[in-house]
Amino acid sequence: MPVMSSAQNNQQKLILVFLGKGAANDIVSKLNENGYAAASVSSVPELFDALRSDRYLLAVTTRPDIDMVRNIKPIPVINLEVFFHAAQPTAKSAHPSKEFDGDAFLRRIAALTESKTARIAAVQKAPAANGTSIAGTVKASRWRAATSLLLSRRATSNAERAD
Repeated sequence: MPVMSSAQNNQQKLILVFLGKGAANDIVSKLNENGYAAASVSSVPELFDALRSDRYLLAVTTRPDIDMVRNIKPIPVINLEVFFHAAQPTAKSAHPSKEFDGDAFLRRIAALTESKTARIAAVQKAPAANGTSIAGTVKASRWRAATSLLLSRRATSNAERAD
């Protein structure tokens, strides 16, 4: 049995869209047009079955349903509502409307579906010309050491208090 890298594993998993049928179909179509494998469910029983299958990398839904998705399975959840912005009213329309920011939505999908190893490789391939990436690494390791020391001191003082 071949071993899959995390990038290959992420590519084979789907994006689950949990919305009403019309909206779900629109979002799934947008995802499919941009090269993402996605499927939709519209009822709670379908949501339970889908999330139990371990076929999904992340979910897209609205704010009221985020907790339900996370209670079924702890996967990343995108709140679709944050990608709707107030549109400028036109002379024909007295009612304010909202526009969907599809580009921002797709950037968020890309950020969550891109594997961790691919992100690390991208950062390592593009070091700064003036060597600040090495300095940043040194600063980060110093920060980790300081944090570790602080946490170990807190743990020691908490243990002394317990005695």
